Amino acid sequence: MQLTALVREPLPSFVRAVSTHFAKHTLNYERALIEHRAYTRALKAAGARLVFLAGSDSLPDGPFVEDTAVIFPDHALICPMKEASRQAETASVAEALRPLRRIDTLPPPATLDGGDVLDTDDTLYVGLSRRSNREAARILAQHANKPVIPVAVRGGLHLKTSATYLGGGTIVLYPAQVDAPGFQGLDRIVVTEKERYAANCLAIGETVLMPAGFPRVAGEIKQRGFQVVELPMGEFEKADGGVTCLSLRVPG
Repeated sequence: MQLTALVREPLPSFVRAVSTHFAKHTLNYERALIEHRAYTRALKAAGARLVFLAGSDSLPDGPFVEDTAVIFPDHALICPMKEASRQAETASVAEALRPLRRIDTLPPPATLDGGDVLDTDDTLYVGLSRRSNREAARILAQHANKPVIPVAVRGGLHLKTSATYLGGGTIVLYPAQVDAPGFQGLDRIVVTEKERYAANCLAIGETVLMPAGFPRVAGEIKQRGFQVVELPMGEFEKADGGVTCLSLRVPG
């Protein structure tokens, strides 16, 4: 099954990305571009077909494509993003998705970022965060073919900032920032405070892309039978982004 990944390279305006990170003022466009190209090479090596979206200097957060839509087997749900500076990102994403999925849009008063939607084998978890509300979780339950469980996000930007699913019943989790009891029954790789950035990983089949610099977490993932690809992500961390944020994956 061919996986399509929508991606958008950073432009110089990326240094104005919305972020609460303490080092946001040191964001460097050139380094971000190098990191992004390493990321897309890793996606391609893992078997994804890449679709590059056009960038715009008016969309500094444009590389964080995951937040713009939620993908279901037969349709895509365009996200009504709460952050005003990001709302224009969805038009080009919807256009790129039209050959792949029927397009629907989440109606107001729902607000949702795709980074708050965590899909597992039998449950769809929806983070209740600064960007995504309970109304969005309620409407998602009407679109999903599996149970939808809202999860309180107590820290970090999105649910996937602190929890990502690798498949095979395995989740990488920083429990201090999410309502961890919602993940009962899953095999947990728990990260510590110093490792919290490693909670955001991306599994493509048997390959897991993750930020470099977290050898214990990488080792735990390898023990579950995955191949690990470690990537430099320092500039995207400063912009409150992670490995999953930089692509929108569409199964074929």
